[in-house]
Order: sequence, then C-alpha cells, then structure tokens
Amino acid sequence: MTEPRNTHQGLPELHLHHTSRSAVVRKTRIAAAIILILLLAGLARTLLVRRANTEALASDAASHATLVVSVVTPAPGHAEARLTLPATLQGMAEAQIYARTSGYIKRWYKDIGQPVKKGDLLAELDIPDIDKQVQEARANLELAKTAWLRWKTLRAQDAVSQQELDEKESAYKQADAEFKRLRDQQDFARVTAPFDGIVTRRNIDTGSLVNAGNGGSAQALFATAQIDKLHLYVYVPQAQAGDIRVGEKVDILRQEAPGRPVKGKVARTAGAIDPATRTLQVEVTVANPGHGLLPGQYVDVSFKLPKGNSLTLPTNTLQFGAKGSRVALVDAGNKVRLQAVAVGIDYGHEVEIKAGLKADDKVIINPPDSINNGQAVAIAAARGE
Repeated sequence: MTEPRNTHQGLPELHLHHTSRSAVVRKTRIAAAIILILLLAGLARTLLVRRANTEALASDAASHATLVVSVVTPAPGHAEARLTLPATLQGMAEAQIYARTSGYIKRWYKDIGQPVKKGDLLAELDIPDIDKQVQEARANLELAKTAWLRWKTLRAQDAVSQQELDEKESAYKQADAEFKRLRDQQDFARVTAPFDGIVTRRNIDTGSLVNAGNGGSAQALFATAQIDKLHLYVYVPQAQAGDIRVGEKVDILRQEAPGRPVKGKVARTAGAIDPATRTLQVEVTVANPGHGLLPGQYVDVSFKLPKGNSLTLPTNTLQFGAKGSRVALVDAGNKVRLQAVAVGIDYGHEVEIKAGLKADDKVIINPPDSINNGQAVAIAAARGE
C-alpha cells in the first residue's frame, strides 16, 4: 500500500484523473480555435477573390459594350478637281487608199513619212485588161456612130423609119457611155493622194498584183494621215458629262513628256449618253504645227471640273454594301448613325462626297462591318492630347 501512494506523491487518484481531463479539454479548445481561425481566413480570401473577379468581369463587359473609335471630319473639296481619261491621237483626216481597178504596180513614188499634197501621184498601175477593153469600146463607138449618121441621112430621105433611126441612136449612146466608163477605169491606174498629209503606210512594191476594192487591210496600197492638226475621242462618265463644255481647254499629257502638257480644245460632244457604256463621247482637237505629236500615240486627257460644294473623306471611312455607299457617324450622344452618301471622284487616298454629309459631321475611321445604328461608342483621344 505504501508504494502506490508514494508513486502518486500523496495525491488522491480521483484528483489525478480530473487534472488529466482538463488538459485534454484545453488542448482540444485550442485546436478547435485554430481550425476555426483558418476556416474564417480561407472564407475571407475566397470572398475577396470572388469580388475581384466580379469587378474584373464587369469592367471587361463595360469595355466591350462601348466601342472605342477614331473619327475625322470631312474636308472641303479640292480647289481644282480634274478628270483624266485615256485616249489615242488620230490624224484629223486618215485614209486607207485602195486600187479602183485591178492590175500590177508599175512604179510607186511616195514612201512612209514623206509629205504629200492633194492630187500628188502615189503609184501607177499596169492594167492591160482595161487597156484592151478601152480599145474594143473605142472601135464599137466608132462603128455605132457611123451607123447612126448613115441612118440619120437615110431618114432625111425617108428611106428608113423613125424607129430604126432611134435604135441606131440608142446604140451609139450606149457605146459612148461604155467607152467613157472604161476610160475612167483607165484613169484609175494613177493612184493619187486624197488630201495634204504624210504617207503612214505602204503595202506595195513594184510588180505587186492588186485587186480593186477594199478586200481587207492587206489590199490597201497606202495609208495617209493629216497631222498638222490631230484629234482624239474620250468617253466621259455620266456623272461628269454635264461638266463638259464645247470650246473648253484641256491638257494632253504624254508619258514620254510628263512635265510638258499640250493644250487641246473640246470640239464637240455626242450630245447623248451611250446606254451601253453610260458615257458621253467627246471629240478633242489639238494643233500640231511642229509634228511633235504622232497619230496612234497614247495620251491622257485632263479636264478641269468645277469645284462645287462637295466634301472629301479618306477612303477608309467608306462602307460598301447592298444599300450602296455609306459612312458611320457619331452623334451628340456618342451613338452610331449609319449615313448613305453619294460618292464622286476618287482621288486615291481620298474620295469626293457629293451628298449625304455636313462639314461638322464626325465620321468613324475604319468602321467594323458589325457596327450598327444606335451602338454606343467612345471617341479615342487624338495623339498629342
């Protein structure tokens, strides 16, 4: 009995059990408090993260709902609008010269580039068939004339009837007409220039066989052109047709001399729009005393157009669709308004707006295809602001 009591240092056994239980309870409470604190900290962290995510989503949604755009206001139209169209110079008079009768080239007298006057001899033909027919026609004419004169004498003596005399007279007139026709063909052996100009083409040589008529370009003996004065034709689009005036001065531009335009003048217009091309045919004449311009030369014709009250916009502000050309405007409430416009001359980086805009309109640059009427937008600050 003594040893157990010494072991517990004189304390009763019941007291020892109570002390051990209190320590366990205290440790349990401490552990529970620690766990509770950790749970509360995790909950607080989760709530803070969720709140931050919510605010980020709201900010992102707001940024997507409001489109940020750059705008530009229309600029006044160009002080001097010009319309430039391609054309080809032509001689004021050009002719393909064909043989009026068949034969062989006996000799030719003019070559390409040589000047000619009206009536100058270009070539002579050897036409043996026509020569033979002329001889035969001359003989027939003499015989018909002799017979008519004889019958005329007999009729005066009342030896033949008036009917017989009329038949002989008719035969004589027919023979005379045939002889003159063949003589005219014989004269066609001389090929002459139809007007003053130069020879631009020669398709023959001595001994060449030529046929009468214009059986094709290869049958043409010569080509001539009048180059002291040239003309050209341009086709003006319907939108600018009303701005073209007869007598107006134009510039003739050449690629080989870009800094030296030549002055021309509008001689006449067709006076009607071609329904197939929706263009107006315009003839322009240009003096060429020094022969610096050549028939067949490619040129550009520049017309000066009236300024009008048009505006210009950058080309990247336009939208094209089934409803035509339009732009996206920003109104006073920063809302989008899609506006149809009438497009005029294209200047490259800019385009003329003939109708649909005011000078103080705010036009969106590079509007997206998905932009709609009434969409909220924010105007981006300009650089340097």
